[in-house]
Parts: sequence; C-alpha cells; structure tokens
Amino acid sequence: MQIGQGQDVFWGILLCVLCAGIGTASMFSMSWGILLASVIVFGILSAYGCYRAYRWTGVTVAMVFFLLGMLRFIAVDSLPENDISHFARETVRVEGILREEPRLGEDGQGGQKQRYLIDVTRIKKQGCDWQKGSGGLYIYAHSQEAPAVQIGDKICATGKVRSPYGYQNPGQIDTKLLLKSQGITASLSAGKQGIKVTGMDTASFRRQLVEIRRHYRERMERVMPKADAAAIFAMLFGGYDGIKSELVEAFTAVGIVHILSVSGSHISLLAAVMAALGTLLRLPKGVTAVLVVSIIVVYSLLAGAVPPVIRSAIMGALAFVALALDRERDARRILLLTGLVMLMISPLLLFHISFQLSFLATAGLLYLAPVWQKYMREHGCNQYMAAGLAITLAAQLATLPILAWYFNQLSISSLLANLVVVPLVELMIVIGLFAGVIAFILPFVGGVIFACDSLLLGIVTELTAKIAALPFSQVWIPSLNFGWSALYYALLGLFLLNAEQRARVAVWLKQSKQPLGIGVLVLLVFLVSMRLAKPGELQVHFIDVGQGDAALIITPHGHAFMFDCGGTRDGAFDLGAKVDVPYLLHYGVLKLDDVFLSHAHEDHAAGCGSILKKIPVAQVITADEGVTAYARSMKLGDNDPLLHKFHVGRQGEHLVVDGVTIEVLFAPPLQDGDNKTGNEASNVYRVSYGKASFLFTGDLTREKEAQLLSEGIDPASTVLKIGHHGSDTSSSPEFLQAVKPAYGVFCVGADNSFGHPKPEVVRRFAQQGIKTYRTDEDGAVVFYTDGEGLRVEKYVD
Repeated sequence: MQIGQGQDVFWGILLCVLCAGIGTASMFSMSWGILLASVIVFGILSAYGCYRAYRWTGVTVAMVFFLLGMLRFIAVDSLPENDISHFARETVRVEGILREEPRLGEDGQGGQKQRYLIDVTRIKKQGCDWQKGSGGLYIYAHSQEAPAVQIGDKICATGKVRSPYGYQNPGQIDTKLLLKSQGITASLSAGKQGIKVTGMDTASFRRQLVEIRRHYRERMERVMPKADAAAIFAMLFGGYDGIKSELVEAFTAVGIVHILSVSGSHISLLAAVMAALGTLLRLPKGVTAVLVVSIIVVYSLLAGAVPPVIRSAIMGALAFVALALDRERDARRILLLTGLVMLMISPLLLFHISFQLSFLATAGLLYLAPVWQKYMREHGCNQYMAAGLAITLAAQLATLPILAWYFNQLSISSLLANLVVVPLVELMIVIGLFAGVIAFILPFVGGVIFACDSLLLGIVTELTAKIAALPFSQVWIPSLNFGWSALYYALLGLFLLNAEQRARVAVWLKQSKQPLGIGVLVLLVFLVSMRLAKPGELQVHFIDVGQGDAALIITPHGHAFMFDCGGTRDGAFDLGAKVDVPYLLHYGVLKLDDVFLSHAHEDHAAGCGSILKKIPVAQVITADEGVTAYARSMKLGDNDPLLHKFHVGRQGEHLVVDGVTIEVLFAPPLQDGDNKTGNEASNVYRVSYGKASFLFTGDLTREKEAQLLSEGIDPASTVLKIGHHGSDTSSSPEFLQAVKPAYGVFCVGADNSFGHPKPEVVRRFAQQGIKTYRTDEDGAVVFYTDGEGLRVEKYVD
C-alpha cells in the first residue's frame, strides 16, 4: 500500500477499537497498573514493527488504542475524593459558581420552581469546617419569586445530596452516565429555603453573551406571542423552555426535532450561508474558509458554548472548511480524527446520545450523501431534489441503529419534511439571527423582521402538523443489538465501494453463489428449528418507573398486558410517554390486550393516560373507585372517549390467553372508614402459567391482606410484587406465609423520601428465605418461564 492510501480505513479501525476499549472498560473492571504496562509493551512492539515494516504492526497499534480506551474510561470514571457525589444522602451546605442560566418553571401553586447548575467549590457538613469541593451539582429550589442570578455568581445552598438517577431500562438513556459526561455528579434540594446569591464580576465575557441572547428573547416577545418567541429562540440557540408540547411532538413525528436544539445542522447551515456569500463575492477559498470558521465560532459562543455545541462546531468547522477548499476526502479523514481526539479527551462521550447522533449523521453526510446524490442525478432527478433526498436518507440510515435502540421509530415523513419544512426553518434561523443584529441598530426594523419570522413559524407549524398526521408518518423498527448493528453498518458500507471494488465483490459472489446459498439455507433451517424447538415462554417484566409500579406481561404467542403503569404524583414528568411507551416499543409491543390497574393513585395509574393515547389498548380493568378518580390521575377529561375502555374488575373474574391465566383474585369492596380512592381499594391480580405464578398486590394494606385470607382465598404464588413498595403497612408475616413466594420484587425509587423499602420488611423477606430484587438497584427485572422452570434477568448487574 502506498503512502496516503487507505487512510480512512486505518483511522476508522483505530476509532472503532478505541470505542471497543471504552465500552469494555465500562462493563469489566481491570487493574490500572496492568493496563498501563500493557500499553507500554504494545507501544514498544508497535514502534519496533513500524521501524522494521512488519505486517503485524497494525494489530499491535490497534491493541494500543484498545487499551488506551480502557485507561481513559477508568481515569474519567473515578471521581476525586472531594467530589460532591461522595456526600450522597448527607445534608450539607455547599458553595459554587453558577455554570449556566437557571431553568425556571411554575410549581402549580402560584410559585416558581428553579434549577441551578453550579460548579462546587466548597462543602460544609454539619458540625464541621468548610472543605474544598468539586463536581457539578444541580440545585432545586421552590419560592414565590426566583432571586436575580447570573452566570458566574456564587451560589450557596443547604440540603440533602442525592446521586443522579435515571430509569434503568433497556433502550432508556443512561441519565447518570449522561450527566457524568457533562461533569454533573449530584443534585441537592434546597426546598423553600432557596439559595443565597453573591454577585461576582458583572463584566465577564460569558455574561455579555447571556445579555445578547436576552436581547434576542426580549425583542421577540415584544412583537409575537411568548410561545412563538420560545420556539424561534430554541431554533436559534437551543432549549425547550416555553415551547408548546404540540409543536415538539409534531417536530418529533416528522424527524426534525433536532432543529429545536443547537446541532450540526445549525452549524452546517451557517457555514453554507457564509460559503455561498464567499462564492457570490468571488472571494478566495482561503478567505471563505476564514469566514466559515469565524461565523461558527461566534455562533457557538452565542449558543452558550455548552459541550454539545462545541462538539458540533468542531466537527462542522473542520469538515466544512475542508469542503470549502475542495478537499472532500480530507473532510472525511478530519471527521474520523476529530472523533478519535474527542473520545480520547472525554471517553464518556461514547455513551452520549448527542455525540452518537451528531457523529454518525455527519459521517452519513460526508460518506453516503455524495454517492446517492450522484446516483439520483444520473437517473434524472433534479439537483434540489437529489440533494434533499440524499442528505435525508444519508442522515437517517447512518443513525438507524441508534434511533432503533432509543426510540424504535423511523420517521418516513422526514423525507417530505426535509424537502418542505426544513428549508423554511433554515430561512427562519437566518432571518432571526439577522433580525437580532438589526434590532441593536434599528429596533423598529428589527421588530418588523421578527414579526415576519413569527408568521413564518405559523406556516411551519401548520405544515409540520399536517405532515405528521399523514398515514404511516412513523413506522416501528426493532431494536438492534451490537451484532446486528455491526452487520447493518457492514452492509451499509457496500455503498462506499468504487466500481472496481464492486466488480470484485460481484465476482466473489458469483463464484461463491452455490456454497453461499447453501450456507444461508442451512443457517435459516437451523434458526427456524431452534425457534420451533424452544418451548413458548411467558415473560413478566417489572419495569423501573421510579417510586411506582409497572409490569408488562408477554404471553408465549405475543399477547401483551400491563399491570399498573407508574406515574409521578406531581405530574411534572410524563412517565407513560417517556418510560412506559419506549419500553413497550423496545420489546416490539405495538398494542395491549388489557391494562390492569390496582388502584387510582398516580404512582400506579397516571402513566396509563399516555399509553392509551399512543398505543391501542382493548380495555382497562380498574378497582371499584369510580372512573372519575382514574380520569383525574391520568389527566383525562370527564368526557374523554378513552374512558369508555374502563371496566371495574370483579373478584373471581378470569381470562385465559395462550395458556396463561389472569384472574382478579381479590377486589375488596370499600367499607365505612375506607378512603374512596386509596391503598385499601387495591385489587389483587394473579398471572399463572403452568407451575409458575405471579401475584400483583398494588398497595394492599395489612388489614386487607388479612381480609383476603379470612375469605379463604389462597394467594400462593411463585413471585410476589411486594406490596406498597416495601412499606411496613403491607407484607405481614401471615400474608407472606400464605403466599410462599420464591421471589419478591420491590418496585421502588432510588433515595425516595418515604424510606422504602423499610429495613424491617427487607429483613422479613430474608428471614423467610425469599430472594428479592429492587428496581432502584437492579433496574428492570424480567422473569422468563415455560411453565416449569424459571429464570431471571436484571438490567443492572
């Protein structure tokens, strides 16, 4: 191979092995010393191999990068001793510097809830002196009015430190790792006592940038509704504050939601405008490249210079400068080198969805789009259509495994949206940025231009909503594991072969046609035989929904049921839409036969509302509390047609599907003194398949447990969903002795304020020899049974 040939392949391989090293280190622990010694040994071998030009040198170089990936992950994953995360579950006083503008919102009681992000400088435990601290910390506060605060101010607050926590389910974004990649390692609730603010240098550069963004927001709000101003501001500088949920959902449905956050598309747009300006003015290519870089730098600063913006700016600037200088191959190589350097500096980026999508989308644009655009032009497609379709297809297909894993949806309508809506949005962004500059000099003229931008937003909103409403706007796609993803990208790489390479592949396929066909046939027969020979299994998924209950049942032939759906008591987080539905899609559940709700409390029933709106559900079985209680919990109107699906479950009712029996084991009637909606109303359901059975008790109280037993009902089951999240108001010794479970599952939120599960309840299960799992520690817990044996898998090992 001559010098300069195959460099893309070489750097691509090194990037892949570096990623493999980072991923391996995240799953297995290894000694720092052994890894460092291994790097030195393979480094020496690589140097010697390069000097003597040995063929095996590439293998040793790849091993160096694999081991470096492991070392870098271990280095950043270990936090210093004074990091705020080491004070989890302790009440402390902290001081720090405000890193970004505070997030403000209404608390539903006429006050404000605030979120501040600080870089901790000092920590003080009760009865101790101040000590040096570090790490990023979210501070949550509630007050009637938020104090005036700016980036760079010193913030002081007191409260209990909590570790970051996300919903630990397959396909769910790892919130803890995502925050850690941004240097955020803990949170603290200051409550109503709020924060104390000490002003700092008011002339700082970052504050001046904030003032510029505030100028844009204020000028827009003077001439357009606040919701429009929020949407246009998001398109200019990123963020979702104040945007109507309908607009976000419509943008999501048509696959262009990335426009509402600063991404590579914004960088590319501005770079393209400056490149076009350079061409129009007939500027030298070097001057055009300087203009491109300058506008990207200025815009990145205005957008807050946060890590996602910086990543997009670096990749966009380097790649676009290469393109502006007619060095397309260099642009591809620069992208690979940039990814390699970024991951070497910050290996946690590998697990950041923003980095994954940005890098792969950019790779698609550089590698795939030119090939398909040329093909379309050669087959009669005009230049505009060819460019639009090629870019959209390249970005979608390059990111397909990521979209499948996290969202399980592919937007077919994105092709139309990118041709019709995106150009209008790009025009809005250019006009909006221009209007803000004009408003500094001529406020009235700037206001008029902003008003035109608002009218254009109305057109974009209507077009997006209509495209999103088209039949088959979104299609479900299955989650792809690592093996299938690797095969997918290998097949996608065939598009990058030149004519000579394609001819070689064609010859090889022709020569291997018969043995290859026989091999594929044997493989298919083997897979089908394994599938037929494998007995049908019942799956019971206990989903991590925080401090709430949610379980998914999948029968041997694919019928699906849910038992409770989780939810939050304050309704601030739509758990049904953001946790339940993604979980169902991840496992290919596109409809539910029934939903069984134990009672109407939000932590059991609220999530059902979004499930009903997004996934077909035949009916909802409830306790006898009245449909109004469930409507309130799910935030459904009293006359919502979805309420016609609700039916009260009566004790003794049962149904059999695929050999699986579901029975309403206990439906306690409300007695004098009972709450009309409460734990006393909890229905008890049992799911049985062969010798295995699963008991769902909701928040059944000890008194109702005793009533169940007094009525002669036998609750014996293999697995018990432990009542009331492990509260001491449930799971009496007598009830456990009657159930005789082999396994128990605590559905509980991490560091919850109730102290669930109670230590005495945990001991009670241990004393009776019952193996228990916890969703806060184990994540989603899944039981598989063929009616005879039982196996358990947990998401967190």
